[in-house]
Order: sequence, then structure tokens, then C-alpha cells
Amino acid sequence: MLIAERKNIASVSYLVAKESSSAMYLEAKGIKANRGLAEDILLMKPDLILAGTYTSRPTVFLLKRLGFNIVELPVARNLDDIRQNIKTVASAVGEVEKGEQLLANFNQRLSKAFAAQPKQRPVAVFFRENGYTTGGNTLANTILEAAGFINLATQLGISGSGYLSLETLIAEDPNIIISGKQRSQKGSIARAAFQHPAFKKFIAHKQLVNISDPLWVCGTPFVLDAIEHLMTIHQQPPHEKK
Repeated sequence: MLIAERKNIASVSYLVAKESSSAMYLEAKGIKANRGLAEDILLMKPDLILAGTYTSRPTVFLLKRLGFNIVELPVARNLDDIRQNIKTVASAVGEVEKGEQLLANFNQRLSKAFAAQPKQRPVAVFFRENGYTTGGNTLANTILEAAGFINLATQLGISGSGYLSLETLIAEDPNIIISGKQRSQKGSIARAAFQHPAFKKFIAHKQLVNISDPLWVCGTPFVLDAIEHLMTIHQQPPHEKK
């Protein structure tokens, strides 16, 4: 959607139209949504299909067998992956120049963020429902480090997604706790840690930061918004950090 002409986009994933998962859900309005089903794609007869490496494998396998032009994009775990995916998509849709412009803007904004990194890197951690956290070899970790923070989960040897107990969180004493929008019901087991007296006492003297999920879950240029948002935390007084 950032590269191709809108008139040439036959359909996008239904996830693109969801506010909870997409940074461009408003722009996606009016574009036909699909759920990755072969029946949906076959009826459209597209010239090009962009699929993720984890997109429904039976669908991708069938469409390949039927001779459709499919370009598969790997999950972005770092900034170079994002750059490569921009180039791949721009080439696939015949918009190389637009891709180069997007990439130049991406690199320019990233350079400014790197230049503004503080000398002292605070320790931060992703702490979500059920103690979910994100460590090394992930896009979330890349964003955190690019914004000038040390990821506690990575320090603890967690690679990919992992679990962080409330006891470990308090014992390790990170400077900043990053959470997203809580999706489970209040009073649920998933949110038990957030309602524990020990957590409430601990967080009263910490900086709790909320970042919109769509900004850092997917490997798009919108990760820059997450990085720049985190960068502002370095300059804010503790009681203002959100």
C-alpha cells in the first residue's frame, strides 16, 4: 500500500483493515479484503500475489501449482530485513523508483534516531499478559535497541518470544516496562500479574510505556514511529512517561 498504485491493488489481507493490527487500517478502507483462502484468490485472477513465508501453506502451494506469480516475503526480524522487503515489493510491482524514495526516507529518519541515542542506555523490557516478553532475534528487540535501550529479555538469554515471571521482573529491576493494549478480560488469569500487589508497588516507581501494536509488530517503515516514540522517553521526566 505504500508502494503500489491503489488502483492496482486488487485485495489486501483482512488484517490490514483491523485497527488492532494495522498501521494503515484507515487507508485500507474500500479495498477488498481476503483471508488467504485459495477460493478468494482464484476468483480475482491477480497478476501478482504477495505472501508471507508463514501465509497458509496449502493456499500458496496450490496457487503455485496453478501457475500464479507469487512473491514470498520473509518475516522481518531486523532493519536490513525491512530494507530488503521494500526493495523486493517495489521491484515486484514495478515501482522501483518509489521504493528507492521510501528506502531513502527510511534510512534518513533512522540515521537521526541513531544520532540522538543517549550515552547511558536504560534497561527496558516488554511485559505483556501471561508474562509474555520478546527477546533477541526479533523485530521488537531491534526497535528497542535502535531507540537506545537495552532489552532485559535479551540480557536474560531469551531469544524470540518468551516468558518472564513477575518474580524475575521485580528482581531484575528494569528502568522501563513496555506493554501494549491488554486484550484479555479484566480479572482474567492472563492479567493476574498486573493486578498483583507486588506489581502495583513495583510499577509505582517505574516508567510504564504503551506502544501501539501495529507500529512494531510488522516489518514496515512504521517501525520508525515506534523508534521515534521511544526516543522521546529519554527526554521526558519520569512522571510524564507513557
